[in-house]
Amino acid sequence: MTKENLLKQIRQYFWKNNFTEIDITYLNSALPLETNLYAFETTWVHQNKKFYLPCSPETALKEYLAKNRQKCFAISHCFRDLEDSGPQHSPEFLMLEWYEPDKNLTQLIDSTKKFINHFMKIDFTTYRLPSNLPQNEADFNQYFLNKIEPTLPKNKAVFVTGYPAYLSPLAKSNQKIAQRFELYINGIEIANACIENTNSNFIKTSFKKEAEYRQKNHLPSHPINPDFAQNCSTLGLCSGIGLGLDRFLHLL
Repeated sequence: MTKENLLKQIRQYFWKNNFTEIDITYLNSALPLETNLYAFETTWVHQNKKFYLPCSPETALKEYLAKNRQKCFAISHCFRDLEDSGPQHSPEFLMLEWYEPDKNLTQLIDSTKKFINHFMKIDFTTYRLPSNLPQNEADFNQYFLNKIEPTLPKNKAVFVTGYPAYLSPLAKSNQKIAQRFELYINGIEIANACIENTNSNFIKTSFKKEAEYRQKNHLPSHPINPDFAQNCSTLGLCSGIGLGLDRFLHLL
Protein backbone atom coordinates (compact mmCIF):
# COMPACT_ATOMS: atom_id res chain seq x y z
CA MET A 1 0.00 0.00 0.00
CA THR A 2 1.25 3.51 -0.80
CA LYS A 3 1.01 6.43 1.59
CA GLU A 4 -1.44 8.16 -0.77
CA ASN A 5 -3.77 5.14 -0.73
CA LEU A 6 -3.53 4.83 3.04
CA LEU A 7 -4.45 8.48 3.59
CA LYS A 8 -7.36 8.20 1.18
CA GLN A 9 -8.69 5.09 2.91
CA ILE A 10 -8.29 6.61 6.39
CA ARG A 11 -10.28 9.70 5.42
CA GLN A 12 -13.00 7.59 3.84
CA TYR A 13 -13.15 5.43 6.99
CA PHE A 14 -13.66 8.38 9.33
CA TRP A 15 -16.02 10.28 7.03
CA LYS A 16 -18.16 7.15 6.74
CA ASN A 17 -18.29 7.02 10.56
CA ASN A 18 -19.42 10.67 10.79
CA PHE A 19 -16.17 12.20 12.02
CA THR A 20 -15.30 15.80 11.16
CA GLU A 21 -11.81 16.35 9.76
CA ILE A 22 -9.92 19.27 11.33
CA ASP A 23 -7.22 21.31 9.61
CA ILE A 24 -4.48 22.29 12.05
CA THR A 25 -2.28 25.37 12.33
CA TYR A 26 1.44 24.79 11.81
CA LEU A 27 2.79 28.16 12.97
CA ASN A 28 1.86 28.55 16.64
CA SER A 29 2.82 31.38 18.98
CA ALA A 30 2.17 29.04 21.95
CA LEU A 31 1.63 25.30 22.57
CA PRO A 32 0.93 22.91 25.45
CA LEU A 33 4.09 22.23 27.46
CA GLU A 34 4.31 18.47 27.89
CA THR A 35 7.11 16.39 29.36
CA ASN A 36 9.60 15.08 26.77
CA LEU A 37 7.97 16.93 23.87
CA TYR A 38 10.23 19.66 22.50
CA ALA A 39 8.91 21.85 19.72
CA PHE A 40 10.89 23.19 16.78
CA GLU A 41 11.20 26.97 16.77
CA THR A 42 11.16 29.17 13.69
CA THR A 43 11.12 32.94 13.15
CA TRP A 44 9.04 35.22 10.96
CA VAL A 45 11.94 37.48 10.09
CA HIS A 46 9.80 40.32 8.68
CA GLN A 47 8.02 40.71 12.03
CA ASN A 48 10.82 39.31 14.22
CA LYS A 49 8.24 36.95 15.71
CA LYS A 50 8.82 33.40 16.96
CA PHE A 51 6.59 30.48 16.05
CA TYR A 52 6.59 26.84 17.14
CA LEU A 53 5.75 23.78 15.06
CA PRO A 54 3.17 21.37 16.53
CA CYS A 55 4.28 18.18 18.31
CA SER A 56 0.79 16.77 17.62
CA PRO A 57 -2.58 17.98 16.26
CA GLU A 58 -4.02 17.91 19.80
CA THR A 59 -4.37 21.68 20.29
CA ALA A 60 -6.53 22.22 17.21
CA LEU A 61 -8.67 19.16 17.88
CA LYS A 62 -9.40 20.15 21.48
CA GLU A 63 -10.24 23.68 20.38
CA TYR A 64 -12.81 22.17 18.02
CA LEU A 65 -14.13 19.81 20.71
CA ALA A 66 -14.55 22.66 23.18
CA LYS A 67 -16.87 24.42 20.72
CA ASN A 68 -18.64 21.45 19.14
CA ARG A 69 -18.12 18.28 21.23
CA GLN A 70 -18.40 16.03 18.18
CA LYS A 71 -16.27 13.17 16.89
CA CYS A 72 -13.27 14.58 15.02
CA PHE A 73 -9.93 13.61 13.53
CA ALA A 74 -6.86 15.15 11.96
CA ILE A 75 -4.02 13.89 9.80
CA SER A 76 -1.04 16.19 10.18
CA HIS A 77 2.70 16.50 10.07
CA CYS A 78 4.24 16.67 13.55
CA PHE A 79 7.65 17.90 14.60
CA ARG A 80 9.66 16.93 17.68
CA ASP A 81 13.11 18.23 18.57
CA LEU A 82 15.73 16.58 20.81
CA GLU A 83 14.92 13.07 19.54
CA ASP A 84 17.17 10.63 17.71
CA SER A 85 16.51 9.75 14.08
CA GLY A 86 16.38 6.16 12.85
CA PRO A 87 14.14 3.53 11.28
CA GLN A 88 11.38 4.26 13.82
CA HIS A 89 12.14 7.87 14.72
CA SER A 90 12.15 11.07 12.70
CA PRO A 91 11.98 14.73 13.75
CA GLU A 92 9.09 15.09 11.26
CA PHE A 93 6.40 12.44 11.00
CA LEU A 94 2.77 11.97 10.05
CA MET A 95 0.16 11.44 12.77
CA LEU A 96 -3.49 10.46 12.81
CA GLU A 97 -5.33 11.66 15.90
CA TRP A 98 -9.00 11.21 16.69
CA TYR A 99 -11.36 11.95 19.59
CA GLU A 100 -14.66 10.39 20.59
CA PRO A 101 -16.86 12.11 23.22
CA ASP A 102 -18.75 9.94 25.71
CA LYS A 103 -16.44 6.95 25.27
CA ASN A 104 -14.43 5.36 28.06
CA LEU A 105 -11.10 3.58 27.62
CA THR A 106 -12.66 0.16 26.99
CA GLN A 107 -14.85 1.64 24.28
CA LEU A 108 -11.86 3.41 22.73
CA ILE A 109 -9.96 0.09 22.67
CA ASP A 110 -12.90 -1.43 20.78
CA SER A 111 -12.92 1.53 18.39
CA THR A 112 -9.17 1.16 17.84
CA LYS A 113 -9.50 -2.56 17.14
CA LYS A 114 -12.16 -1.80 14.55
CA PHE A 115 -9.90 0.76 12.86
CA ILE A 116 -6.86 -1.56 12.81
CA ASN A 117 -8.91 -4.49 11.51
CA HIS A 118 -10.14 -2.33 8.66
CA PHE A 119 -6.57 -2.34 7.33
CA MET A 120 -5.02 -5.54 8.68
CA LYS A 121 -6.15 -8.72 10.42
CA ILE A 122 -4.26 -9.41 13.63
CA ASP A 123 -4.88 -10.90 17.06
CA PHE A 124 -5.24 -8.52 20.00
CA THR A 125 -4.26 -8.94 23.62
CA THR A 126 -3.89 -6.73 26.70
CA TYR A 127 -0.91 -6.39 29.01
CA ARG A 128 -1.20 -4.56 32.33
CA LEU A 129 2.00 -3.20 33.83
CA PRO A 130 2.96 -4.51 37.29
CA SER A 131 2.15 -2.38 40.33
CA ASN A 132 5.71 -2.11 41.70
CA LEU A 133 6.94 0.35 39.09
CA PRO A 134 9.72 2.93 39.52
CA GLN A 135 8.42 6.21 40.89
CA ASN A 136 10.34 8.58 38.67
CA GLU A 137 10.27 9.01 34.91
CA ALA A 138 13.91 8.27 34.11
CA ASP A 139 13.91 4.96 36.00
CA PHE A 140 10.50 4.02 34.59
CA ASN A 141 11.70 4.60 31.03
CA GLN A 142 14.72 2.36 31.56
CA TYR A 143 12.58 -0.30 33.23
CA PHE A 144 10.08 -0.24 30.37
CA LEU A 145 12.75 -0.39 27.65
CA ASN A 146 14.68 -3.21 29.33
CA LYS A 147 11.97 -5.27 31.05
CA ILE A 148 8.69 -4.68 29.20
CA GLU A 149 9.25 -3.90 25.52
CA PRO A 150 11.45 -6.98 24.83
CA THR A 151 8.76 -9.29 26.26
CA LEU A 152 5.86 -8.00 24.15
CA PRO A 153 4.75 -10.48 21.45
CA LYS A 154 6.10 -9.85 17.96
CA ASN A 155 3.06 -11.27 16.16
CA LYS A 156 0.15 -9.57 17.92
CA ALA A 157 -1.34 -6.19 18.73
CA VAL A 158 -0.97 -5.42 22.46
CA PHE A 159 -2.81 -2.78 24.47
CA VAL A 160 -0.44 -1.89 27.31
CA THR A 161 -2.21 -0.37 30.34
CA GLY A 162 -1.40 0.47 33.97
CA TYR A 163 0.88 3.47 33.39
CA PRO A 164 1.62 5.63 36.45
CA ALA A 165 -0.41 8.84 36.55
CA TYR A 166 2.67 11.04 36.97
CA LEU A 167 3.73 10.15 33.42
CA SER A 168 0.47 11.39 31.89
CA PRO A 169 -0.84 14.75 33.18
CA LEU A 170 -3.27 15.03 30.25
CA ALA A 171 -4.92 11.68 31.08
CA LYS A 172 -7.53 11.10 33.77
CA SER A 173 -6.17 8.97 36.59
CA ASN A 174 -7.62 6.45 39.02
CA GLN A 175 -5.70 5.68 42.23
CA LYS A 176 -2.41 6.91 40.76
CA ILE A 177 -2.90 4.91 37.55
CA ALA A 178 -3.54 6.79 34.31
CA GLN A 179 -6.59 5.85 32.28
CA ARG A 180 -4.38 5.37 29.28
CA PHE A 181 -3.04 2.73 26.91
CA GLU A 182 -0.27 2.39 24.38
CA LEU A 183 -0.76 0.12 21.39
CA TYR A 184 2.12 -2.05 20.21
CA ILE A 185 1.87 -4.08 17.00
CA ASN A 186 4.51 -6.73 16.37
CA GLY A 187 6.64 -5.19 19.09
CA ILE A 188 6.51 -1.62 17.70
CA GLU A 189 4.74 1.25 19.45
CA ILE A 190 2.01 2.52 17.14
CA ALA A 191 -0.39 4.60 19.23
CA ASN A 192 -0.93 6.38 22.54
CA ALA A 193 -4.43 6.96 23.95
CA CYS A 194 -6.25 8.10 27.07
CA ILE A 195 -9.41 9.44 28.64
CA GLU A 196 -8.87 13.18 28.62
CA ASN A 197 -8.09 15.00 31.86
CA THR A 198 -10.61 17.82 32.31
CA ASN A 199 -9.06 19.34 35.45
CA SER A 200 -7.79 22.66 34.09
CA ASN A 201 -5.98 23.62 37.33
CA PHE A 202 -4.09 20.31 37.35
CA ILE A 203 -3.08 20.79 33.70
CA LYS A 204 -1.92 24.37 34.31
CA THR A 205 0.11 23.23 37.33
CA SER A 206 1.78 20.42 35.37
CA PHE A 207 2.71 22.85 32.57
CA LYS A 208 4.14 25.30 35.11
CA LYS A 209 6.25 22.56 36.70
CA GLU A 210 7.52 21.55 33.28
CA ALA A 211 8.43 25.15 32.46
CA GLU A 212 10.37 25.43 35.74
CA TYR A 213 12.13 22.12 35.08
CA ARG A 214 13.24 23.24 31.62
CA GLN A 215 14.46 26.59 32.88
CA LYS A 216 16.44 24.93 35.68
CA ASN A 217 18.02 22.42 33.30
CA HIS A 218 18.60 24.86 30.42
CA LEU A 219 16.29 22.97 28.09
CA PRO A 220 14.39 24.57 25.18
CA SER A 221 10.88 25.72 25.95
CA HIS A 222 8.04 27.77 24.46
CA PRO A 223 5.11 29.89 25.63
CA ILE A 224 2.18 27.92 27.05
CA ASN A 225 -1.07 28.06 25.09
CA PRO A 226 -3.38 30.07 27.41
CA ASP A 227 -6.60 28.42 26.12
CA PHE A 228 -5.55 24.77 26.15
CA ALA A 229 -6.38 23.93 29.77
CA GLN A 230 -9.72 25.74 29.58
CA ASN A 231 -10.62 23.85 26.39
CA CYS A 232 -9.82 20.58 28.16
CA SER A 233 -12.14 21.50 31.04
CA THR A 234 -15.16 21.53 28.69
CA LEU A 235 -14.70 18.03 27.26
CA GLY A 236 -16.62 15.92 29.77
CA LEU A 237 -16.04 12.22 29.17
CA CYS A 238 -13.90 12.12 26.05
CA SER A 239 -11.25 9.70 24.78
CA GLY A 240 -8.54 10.39 22.24
CA ILE A 241 -5.76 8.56 20.46
CA GLY A 242 -2.72 9.50 18.38
CA LEU A 243 -1.40 6.94 15.87
CA GLY A 244 1.89 7.18 13.98
CA LEU A 245 1.10 6.73 10.30
CA ASP A 246 4.66 6.20 9.08
CA ARG A 247 5.07 3.20 11.40
CA PHE A 248 1.58 1.97 10.56
CA LEU A 249 2.31 2.13 6.83
CA HIS A 250 5.57 0.23 7.38
CA LEU A 251 3.63 -2.54 9.16
CA LEU A 252 1.08 -2.72 6.36
